Amino acid sequence: MARWLVQLEGERFDLDEFPYWFPAGEIFAVPDGEEVFLAGDAFEMLEHAGQVRERALQALDEFAAIIALLWPSFRRPRIGTVFREADNGSRAGHVFLSGTVQARSKARATLSVSGTPQTDPAPTQAQMLLERSRSNPHLQTATLIWADENRTWPRLYRILEELERFLLEPASKAGLCSVGERDRFTRSANAAEVAGKDARHASGKYMLPSNPMNLNEATPFVRRLLEASLSRAE
Repeated sequence: MARWLVQLEGERFDLDEFPYWFPAGEIFAVPDGEEVFLAGDAFEMLEHAGQVRERALQALDEFAAIIALLWPSFRRPRIGTVFREADNGSRAGHVFLSGTVQARSKARATLSVSGTPQTDPAPTQAQMLLERSRSNPHLQTATLIWADENRTWPRLYRILEELERFLLEPASKAGLCSVGERDRFTRSANAAEVAGKDARHASGKYMLPSNPMNLNEATPFVRRLLEASLSRAE
């Protein structure tokens, strides 16, 4: 059966996460030999390879955001060649030009996924989180910002703001963290003496917290708030 296939380019270490977490749906990931592709009915509604690529980029943003939440060391892959596979299995590729290696580890069971999507499989944790992120525009924005690996102080603060718009109250009042933790994060983000050039305000404007939070502490703090907020979504 003819279909669109969108190649994902990156380390296989990262690519394996896609068929594990997103084996079915309107767009799903399918392994094929050493490659991993995105496929699905959402692509079959489109006529041109450029349209398919744009839709695949949207799906990749969402998928990558959820995987990065579940596995912080994840590295977002790129969209590669867009293929149109004919009924006989032959493929015609459409290439779009676009303008470090680290030691990482992960712990989870290995799941073997065949080239054919399962029929009505039980949703994975990632699929459930994705649906919850789509349930509210503030949650969706916060999740998509998290997908960017460049997690600066301004972006982390923006995530907190979006989450609190969803919660309709401060994260501390919602019980997701203590008042002290939230205050330590916000004051650190505001102070140029802590956040440097990424601070939200000029130096000397805010009193430093007694125990400033560095970026390596702020990132998992915000990740925890995002996970807890998603758990409350319906």
